[in-house]
Amino acid sequence: MTKRNPIEKNLLTRLAAGVAAFALALTVAACGGTPAATGEGASADAGQEQQATVAVSVTIDATAGEGESSTVDVDVPEGSTVYDALVATGADVNASDSDYGMYVAGINGLAGGDFGDMSGWMFEVNGKMAEVGCSQLEVADGDAITWTYVTEFTE
Repeated sequence: MTKRNPIEKNLLTRLAAGVAAFALALTVAACGGTPAATGEGASADAGQEQQATVAVSVTIDATAGEGESSTVDVDVPEGSTVYDALVATGADVNASDSDYGMYVAGINGLAGGDFGDMSGWMFEVNGKMAEVGCSQLEVADGDAITWTYVTEFTE
């Protein structure tokens, strides 16, 4: 065995400590940043980390476009918009960003313009036409959202 002088021992000790600290940091980062909770408090902590949701009803009425009408109840995270709720239904949504937020051009293959120049999708929340775009209006628990395909826009 080779004898090491005190300076070498000190450097090797520091190097080993640095490598161990680095390995610990990588392990913690790979596991999500903090150790998992165990015992009685674990389920309470997990519940607190879950984001609160709101329950809304989304009706897609395509009857004016020779389609069907269906209603789906969805739970969406608090702060979600009318657009988020539509997407959460699993419907095939064709939308694009516009100056007024998301513009829904089509739902389930039925698009604006399919039944004339004035045809397209409109939405209401709790029976009232919105004054903002669907991606700007947040939903609240119990809201009833209706997407209606119209063949002619009338107020």
